Amino acid sequence: MGFAREHWRPLTGAAALHIGLLALLALAAWQWPRSQPPVQLAIEGVVVDAKDVPAARDRPRAATPPVTTPEPPPPEPVPQQVDDSLQTEQAAEAERLARERAELEQTQQREREAAEIRAAEAKAAEAKRSEQEEQRKRDALEAQRKAEAAEKQRKDLEAKRKQEAKAAADAKQQAAREAELRRSLAAEEEASEVARSGVVDEYRRMLIEAIERNWNRPPSARAGLECTLHVSQAPGGTVIDVRVGTCNGDQAVRESITNAVFRASPLPPPPDARAFERRLEIVFKPTE
Repeated sequence: MGFAREHWRPLTGAAALHIGLLALLALAAWQWPRSQPPVQLAIEGVVVDAKDVPAARDRPRAATPPVTTPEPPPPEPVPQQVDDSLQTEQAAEAERLARERAELEQTQQREREAAEIRAAEAKAAEAKRSEQEEQRKRDALEAQRKAEAAEKQRKDLEAKRKQEAKAAADAKQQAAREAELRRSLAAEEEASEVARSGVVDEYRRMLIEAIERNWNRPPSARAGLECTLHVSQAPGGTVIDVRVGTCNGDQAVRESITNAVFRASPLPPPPDARAFERRLEIVFKPTE
């Protein structure tokens, strides 16, 4: 059906030419000389009585010659001009059909070549797509590997920085502890030296005397009174806070001693500045 649609014009012309050739052949056959009818022979006869010819019975009969039908005349030859024209048309038709067949074969060959080219191009495109996909996968894996390596390097650097920072902090704390230990040892050594010199005992005695001078002894105070006082003072001897610890006196005695400490503020300075303490623990034992 596709071939008929593509070559309907040549096929229509070929059909018309064949129809014309058939018409010419029919016309030539119609004009062909007809066969001559057989010649009718005129035979005359006379009725004779047999007894009138006695001798006739005794004579042998002559053989009757066979009746033959004359053969028709040979057909007249077709004019040479009509034969040449028919051969020319047939040759032209054969040439046209051969040309169309060659063109059809060329068209089919071109279509096959085009199909092969398209198939080769499709195969090459598919191979290229596959190669691009493989390259994309390789690039993605390489990018992932680089990202993982960079992340590992970043984590290693971060861990190293933290380790160095921790080491520095530990070293700083160790240095601070050592410095504090040295200060403590120095302070202890100094306090021991001050204590050995008797300045601390003298300072405690001065504080107790100042508190006792400002103490209003309540009636409930009894002999042998002893109370531990925790005193906080600012530089210069100003009393900031007073708390009574163990004490064998009642509430009135406790309050009277607390008031005496605040009234003694500012407390007397120590004979040696090294004996000054901001937090004092004083054992208050008033004289009788």
